[in-house]
Amino acid sequence: MRHKTLITFCAILALPVISFSSCAGGASSSGESARGESTQDSKAVFGDITGKEWILLEVRSPGKTVYMDRKKLEAINMGGVYTLTFQVKDTNGGQASGMGAPNRYFGPYTVSNDRTISLGPLAHTLMAAIIEPEGLKEFEYFSYLGKVNRWELREGKLALYSSNSEGSEAVLFFAPN
Repeated sequence: MRHKTLITFCAILALPVISFSSCAGGASSSGESARGESTQDSKAVFGDITGKEWILLEVRSPGKTVYMDRKKLEAINMGGVYTLTFQVKDTNGGQASGMGAPNRYFGPYTVSNDRTISLGPLAHTLMAAIIEPEGLKEFEYFSYLGKVNRWELREGKLALYSSNSEGSEAVLFFAPN
């Protein structure tokens, strides 16, 4: 219990720093933090992210950042929304799947050694959404996934680089579940 409290306390202290840096710089593809230090795990391979369920933490694009408050989502029985899992079929790709809000989705993905990735086309169930969790519409999430072009592993978090509806770079950050 003490360990959880310490982690929560550290996360609360780090949140203003993360929020400030995301507002100040927008989406950065350089793999560097605001202080110029590398945040990308240069030794990561795509196998490090396969076979795990990833949950969306935030979507960052110029002028707009959407944060997923996972505690709030759990409280309204929506803790399992906006997830992503990669299953390997061969050395160049496999199948991606997960939950939108509220629909399940799946589709092929391909990867290459230079961290290039493409997803789709994605198929999904057709249930109507009653609410939009944390202000992110499900069709926006699917659109971001369909435009993903690069991946990174940053301090244990998966960063997928995409573009928003205006064509500007957007970054989706996931944590392992």
